[in-house]
Amino acid sequence: MRLLLVRPPRRNTNDTGLSVPPLGLAYIAAMVRQSTHQVDILDAYALNMGWADFEAEIARRRPDVVGLTAMTPVADVAARAVNIVRPYVDRIVMGGPHPTAVGESIFSEIPGLDASVIGEGEPIINPLLDWWTSGGKGPPPPGVRVRNAPYVAAEQPDPSTLPLPARDLLPNHAYRYLFATQRGFATMISSRGCPFRCSFCDKSVGGSKWRARQPVEVVDEMERLQNDFGVGFINFYDDNFTLNKKRVAGICHEILRRGLRVEWKCEGRVDNADPEILSLMRRAGCRVVAYGVESANPETLALLRKDISVEQSISAFAQTRAAGLRSLAYMILGAPGENAEAVQKSIDFCRDIGADYVQFSTLSAMPGTPLFSHPRSDSGPVTNPLDSDQCRTTLTSMSTDELAGLVRQAWTGFYLRPRPIARLLRDAWASGTIDEAWRMGRALSRWHRAA
Repeated sequence: MRLLLVRPPRRNTNDTGLSVPPLGLAYIAAMVRQSTHQVDILDAYALNMGWADFEAEIARRRPDVVGLTAMTPVADVAARAVNIVRPYVDRIVMGGPHPTAVGESIFSEIPGLDASVIGEGEPIINPLLDWWTSGGKGPPPPGVRVRNAPYVAAEQPDPSTLPLPARDLLPNHAYRYLFATQRGFATMISSRGCPFRCSFCDKSVGGSKWRARQPVEVVDEMERLQNDFGVGFINFYDDNFTLNKKRVAGICHEILRRGLRVEWKCEGRVDNADPEILSLMRRAGCRVVAYGVESANPETLALLRKDISVEQSISAFAQTRAAGLRSLAYMILGAPGENAEAVQKSIDFCRDIGADYVQFSTLSAMPGTPLFSHPRSDSGPVTNPLDSDQCRTTLTSMSTDELAGLVRQAWTGFYLRPRPIARLLRDAWASGTIDEAWRMGRALSRWHRAA
C-alpha cells in the first residue's frame, strides 16, 4: 500500500503560526519503512500550501491511504482535510490526541474517516496497513478503532525500540522556532509519558508511565541531526525532560564527551530544579528551560493539580538564572475562581521571578483531561497573538471580554519593553527567524493600539 501522511494547510491565510516539524508523522513514516508498504509525507502547513493546491496535490498523487493526526483545537482543520481528500483515496486514518480522547464519536464527528488510531501509533500502523491489504477481514488490529467492530487496546511502545524519525521526508528548511539561539532547527523526544496529575493535561496518548531513552541513544540522535541535517538548535518536546537527574547528567556528559556544538531547550518542573544539574546543562548546550508556573495564586495551582508551590517557582527561576540559562514561564490566566486582581497578580509575578520569556494562555477543558467534566458555561475563545487556532472555549469565572483585555495587557506589557525586544531580536538574528520576530512584533503592536 502507498501511504501519504499529511499535515493539512493553515486554517486560513491569516494564520501565520510558527511551523515546527510534525515529529509524530515522521516517526510513523520510519515505522512504515520497515515494512513492504510505501510512505511519503506532505507538510502542507509548512509549505504554505493553500487548500486548492492541497487538493490538487492529493489528486495528483492518489495514494491508497492518507493518514493524519489531530489535536482538539485543530480538529476542524483535520475534518476539512478529510472531506477534501475523500474522493481521491481508498482509506483515511487519523491518530493523535483528539481521536484518542473522543473514542467512537470521532466517526460521527468526521464521517469520512475509515479508522482511527488510539494512543501511540508506531506499533499500530503496519498491522493496520497489512489488515487493509488483506481485505480488512476479521477484527481490526489492537489500537485500531473502526465502525461497528470490537476495539482492543495496543501496548505502549518502548521508545528505545523505535527507529529515528524519517526527517528526510520533511521540508526541513521550512521549520522555524522563535526562541532558537542558532540556525538549523529540529525537535526531538527523549521520553514519553507523564507521572503527574495536572487537571488540564490530556495524557490519553502518552499515558502516565514515564518511558525514557538512554543517554547514549539521545545523544546519537543529536549528533546525527548536527551532522546530517545541519541542525544547530533542538527543542525537546518531552513533558518532563529533567524528571530523572541521573539521566539528564548522563545526556550532558555524553554531549560534552563528543564535543557536540548543538544548543537546545527543554521542559522542567519547578519542584525539580537543581543548581548542579542546571549548571551542567548549560555547559552541555542547554540555553532555555521552560517551566509550567501556571499561576501565582495557590488556589489556582490546587485547581490545576500542579502539586507545586509559588515559592518553588521563585526558587527555580533564581537557580536557572544563576546557572546562566534563560527561562520560559507557561502561564494560565483567568482560571475558575480568579478575578481581575488574581490575574494581574500572575502577570506581575512573571516579572518578579525574572522570566526571560512568557507564554500566556487561558484555560480550556479538552476531551481527555480531568477538567473536561468541570462545570462550565459556554464561554467564547480568548486568543493570543501566536494562536493558530481560534476555537478553544475558555473555562473561566470572568467575562471573556474582561479576560481578553487582561491577556492582551499581559502580552504587550511583558514583551513591548526594551530588554525583551532586544533579546528576541538577538535570538531571531542568530537563528534566522527575523520574519517570525517581526510577525510577533506586528501582532503585539496591533493589540496594543487596539486596547
